Amino acid sequence: MPANLTPQYLEVELKFKQAKTTPEKIKALEVMMAVIPKHKGTERLRGQLKSRMAKLKEELQKRPTVARAEQAYNIKREGAVQSVLLGLPNSGKSSLLSRITGAFSEVADYPFTTRKPIPGMMTYENLQIQLVDTPPIQLDHIEPGFPNLIRNADVLLLLVDLAEGPLFQMDILMKELNEMRIKAVGKGPIPSMESGWICLRALVVGNKCDLKNAMEEYRKLGNRFRDTFPMLPLSAREGMNFEELKKEVYQLLDIIRVYTKVPGKDPDLTEPVILKKGSTIEDVALSVHKDFAAKLRYARVWGSGKFGGQMVKRDYVVSERDVIELHL
Repeated sequence: MPANLTPQYLEVELKFKQAKTTPEKIKALEVMMAVIPKHKGTERLRGQLKSRMAKLKEELQKRPTVARAEQAYNIKREGAVQSVLLGLPNSGKSSLLSRITGAFSEVADYPFTTRKPIPGMMTYENLQIQLVDTPPIQLDHIEPGFPNLIRNADVLLLLVDLAEGPLFQMDILMKELNEMRIKAVGKGPIPSMESGWICLRALVVGNKCDLKNAMEEYRKLGNRFRDTFPMLPLSAREGMNFEELKKEVYQLLDIIRVYTKVPGKDPDLTEPVILKKGSTIEDVALSVHKDFAAKLRYARVWGSGKFGGQMVKRDYVVSERDVIELHL
């Protein structure tokens, strides 16, 4: 039997097709269901409209839950850089965060203790580095918001338990990063990636190195990954190699610290200016204030110059721990 749809129904159907938001689609569907002719020829179509309505309402109800989950992974960046811990259940991420930063992250012998990201701050010399503990990686399950947290980080710490098949754990971590279209890069230059992919510097950390046979497992891990990633054994429980960890993270960042001084005064060595390697005097001036860069005439450099207080131009490339005196 033909449906014999009315011009009024067809007009509302067009509005439904043009609707861009779920509430707009639901409103149009409600009108369509009200004006559709009710006879045997429209039974199937009415059933389809009811089914479509149910799916849209279910989608609308789920969205606040997804939004709350994504919000939980929106960690405010603090310090000079942000590093993120990734690992499987019971790899020791929470213990490491608690011991090295003093931030509270629940520690227990059972898996999945950490249910949301927890940030802390660790100090390397005069630099503050944010360290974020994350819920453990699960096979084929990625929480909403989790990929964005990882993608926005500066450095990844891939933590594996040396007492529980570290090679297998690394395979899982690489697989899940691949699912998120993230390529972990340790040594060598950052490769160009296809659209939608990003590269992040990564450090492989073998935890629980104090346990029996752990270093033997670490050597096996090194046989496979030491040419690809920088690696470090540590013990979160015993506090072993914490300073080395901070140093390794800093070296991965491809940044330098320089210091500024006012003519006739000593530099403040507690407040470094953080710059990318290869930065110039002009970049230093811009980090202070844009007007400094515009008015800059020259600078004096202590550290990488041929002699202390060497006069240099704005295109001079600065080095780690240089002291810069800007002259306008």
